[in-house]
Order: sequence, then structure tokens, then C-alpha cells
Amino acid sequence: MKRQVFTTISLAIMGVILITGTLFTGCTAKQEGVKTLFVTGTYGALTRGVYDGSTTVADLKNQGDFALGTFNAIDGEMVGVDGKYYKIGAGGNVTPASDSMASPNATVTFFKADKVLPIDRPMSYAELQQYLNGQLPTGNIFYAVKVNGTFDTIKARSLTKLEQPYPATPYSTITQNEPTFDFNNADGTMVIIVSPTYLGEVSYPGYHAHFISSDGKSGGHVLDGRIARGQAELEFLPGFTVNLPQNSKFYQADFAKPK
Repeated sequence: MKRQVFTTISLAIMGVILITGTLFTGCTAKQEGVKTLFVTGTYGALTRGVYDGSTTVADLKNQGDFALGTFNAIDGEMVGVDGKYYKIGAGGNVTPASDSMASPNATVTFFKADKVLPIDRPMSYAELQQYLNGQLPTGNIFYAVKVNGTFDTIKARSLTKLEQPYPATPYSTITQNEPTFDFNNADGTMVIIVSPTYLGEVSYPGYHAHFISSDGKSGGHVLDGRIARGQAELEFLPGFTVNLPQNSKFYQADFAKPK
């Protein structure tokens, strides 16, 4: 894997923040034995039109087996679970993601649960978040959450590939105008990354969830839903590593302007 400059920020649960700049040559969070979220690109860059990156799915697999994100030209949704990476396209159709596909923004970790919770009653997506929040020690670090179960409904969407030259339409407008679709009585997995709101420029703030069905054929970015029963596995991630984009679009982005 080529040499890349990373900015590493480790957050201790007791509130001590350590910031260092480190040069890596292929080291992964798994190799270091650190509970770490790897972020390629940033959510702030994505929302300002940085829609291309050079980090490939093969690179991401070196950083984790559990992932959320998108692909270059915001061509669909990315989901990684149990080491397998998928692309969710139009209408929620799922295909395997090839190792050569690249991403402008993704969040990845090696998933190992620190806590397992039963879901023994129906919950809306909002109620599920409230339930999980009651199990989190703080809102100031990252978490990875895997929810396996039977879902009464899932309301979802997927990003539509843009063509060059990319439009100046704000990212928020693009996502709001994407068509939505529903899954009913579906068995599957919600892959969730929970990010502190104060790090909203780095990662999607709050709950970011993608759904993939048990048969691996359908999924999407979760907008709403209702789970009938299942199980939630939580992983606490007190550290993170950011791989900043290395292209002219990112270098010229004006982060002083609102998203």
C-alpha cells in the first residue's frame, strides 16, 4: 500500500485529547491493537463537493471489516459487514464492491463488540437510537453498532452517480431529492456508525446507518424504519485516524463557507 500521510486523533474517554501527526506505511488499527475508526476523506469535504478520492476498497479492507461510505462520483452507498464490501445502487439493488473501486468518504473499523443488547420489543428507528444512547457511556467518542434482526419496515435511499462536470448543486439538496424506497418484513443488518456532533466535519454527525438484507440483495441508507426483534452489538471507539484527500478539489475547498 502506498505511503500516505494521516492525521491521527486519539480521544481518551476521561476527556484527554491527544493530537499527533504520524506517517504510516501500511499499519492498520488491527495491527496496532487500538479501538480506532478509520476515516478516509471527510464528511465536510463530501458536503462541499469533493466527490472523488483515491482510497480503494482494497485499501479499506486493510483498515477494517465493517464500513459505511460512498463511491467516487457518489455512485451509490457503500456498506461493509463481516469483511465483505457491497455497493447499493438505484432502487436499493446490491452488488459486491470490487477491490479497485475508490471512495471519497468512508468510515471503517475492525468490528469487535464490547456489549451485546437484546431487542425484544418493536422499536422505531428513533426509539432504537434512544435505547442505544442509554447504553453509551458518553456522546463524545465514536461507536460502531451492528443490529441484526427482523425489520417491519425500512425506508431508505441510495445516491445516484453524478456525471462530470459535477453540478454546483449543494450536496444536501442532492440527497434530499434522491428517490426513496421501502422494504417490508425484511431480515437483515443495520451497519451503524455513531459520531460525536462536534466532529461533524470529520464524520457524519450522530447516527449514520446503512441496511443490507440477509440475502445480500437489497439495502440502502436508512432514513427511518421499525425493527420487530433482534440484537444490537456495540463497539466503543475512543480513537480515530483521518486520511485527508490529496486532490485539487479538496485543496481548493473553502471550509469557511457553510455546507
